[in-house]
Amino acid sequence: MEDFYRSLGQTALPDIEAEATDALPPSDDALALVETATPELPLRENQAGPGSKVIQVHQQYVLVPVKSGVMLIDQLAARERILYEQYTQALEREGGASQTLLFPRTVTFSPADFAVLREVTDALHALGFRFTEFGPHTIAVEGIPADVPARDEKELFEGLIEQFRTHAGPVKLDRREQMARALARRVASVAVNARLSEIEMNALVDRLFACAVPGYTPDGRKTLVLLELDQLQAFFTR
Repeated sequence: MEDFYRSLGQTALPDIEAEATDALPPSDDALALVETATPELPLRENQAGPGSKVIQVHQQYVLVPVKSGVMLIDQLAARERILYEQYTQALEREGGASQTLLFPRTVTFSPADFAVLREVTDALHALGFRFTEFGPHTIAVEGIPADVPARDEKELFEGLIEQFRTHAGPVKLDRREQMARALARRVASVAVNARLSEIEMNALVDRLFACAVPGYTPDGRKTLVLLELDQLQAFFTR
């Protein structure tokens, strides 16, 4: 499960402790409305009690018993929220952790992609990418963010550029905000449909609820749903 932990920005088992995070400033009015409308969610202290266990469903969802019912978490959406907040904090610090490649690797882009890359170079550097221009429409990549699996750098950059274009949304966002969203979605997808141990499921839940806005992805998709006991009972006739 190394890829799973790398997708959450970790290389070792986490200390299961939900740390408070500062509220993220809304990047646009539409997102602000979604985030401020987040309902009060059950905290980990609201779990069903000793003996209750989290359960993975079809390697896509995590079912969490809580005192008021059950909570169903979308693994992919939860990782995206966790990573997004991690990346926005790195951007605020102007220094994301980077892993240095053993040998610099050159990547050549189309003119259109290279133009986009130049626009977001500052944001990529702040997130932990290390590269310099190396000829026409070409860069030499020396390092990538510490939580990104070292794979095909060309595919990584081209995927980020495409997501930067595709998921910008109808409201124009700050370039750094767009890149944080694109990278979070890209890295989260590495561990899609991953089989998780109980420790990994609990880590995912705890890190999600340490987020400022645990209920939604950056673009407003739900990360979880809560089914109250009366809703569950309504499914059955007595």
